Amino acid sequence: MDVILKLLSESLLSFYPAMTKFIKFPVINQLWARLFIYSIISFIFMNKNIAFQKMFSFIGILLAIITVFHVWTSYVGFKNLESGVSYSIFYLYPLFIILFSGNPFKLYYILPLLGVFILTYPEWKINGISNQNNFIIGIIAIFSSMISEVWIYFIVKKIGINNKWNVLFISYFLPAILVSSVLALKGKLIPQNIYQNGTNKYLILLLAGNAIIGALGYFLRFYTIDKLSSELYGVLSYFGIIMAYIYGWIINKEGLSWQKIIGSLIIILSSIFIRF
Repeated sequence: MDVILKLLSESLLSFYPAMTKFIKFPVINQLWARLFIYSIISFIFMNKNIAFQKMFSFIGILLAIITVFHVWTSYVGFKNLESGVSYSIFYLYPLFIILFSGNPFKLYYILPLLGVFILTYPEWKINGISNQNNFIIGIIAIFSSMISEVWIYFIVKKIGINNKWNVLFISYFLPAILVSSVLALKGKLIPQNIYQNGTNKYLILLLAGNAIIGALGYFLRFYTIDKLSSELYGVLSYFGIIMAYIYGWIINKEGLSWQKIIGSLIIILSSIFIRF
């Protein structure tokens, strides 16, 4: 049952790439929705004394800043890349955690990067670099998101809080206040065309999607951390890449090619090998 719950959590969290591209809202509004919803949900489950104490510390503020950067760049990457491709590249972060932890570089560490090259090479070959502005932006953004995930990993270890809901609240609350204030002052908290062309359905999907992913997805992820071995937990985490491809195909009509399959498999299998 714990394995099924872990797979369900990864299925929920891997919905983000397809949802971000499908919802016709600017990235800043999608960022606001996630910050706002996650702040509310984490507030319900957190230990309030510890969370508020850590939130205004240097490391708490640093975590909030990097979290905003992480979410922003991930959304830009999701917008400009296909779902499975962006999620596969994002899952290079375990390799960089190993490298930034001071472990010596080994030649087979380049295998996941080979997978990235196979994933992206068809785009370069067909259209050339000069005609791929959105693609280049997407690649830079998703790599930035991946690196910031590594930073978040080390900061969370440093902050020393066992209740992960506390970590979520510290990460999201202050940015939610800041982004909400900026958008409200500019009159852009809700896109102006919200009631035109059925775009109000996107707002409902955006808020509900973040609520479900935030509440159930992260609850199951936190729950299974203590129920599964680290080896099994790590391997099952890559199930999200498969689901990202499926969501992209169903929701955004994204195609699947042998290059994508081979590139993603190289990233998944080589990353598992490196970790264990």
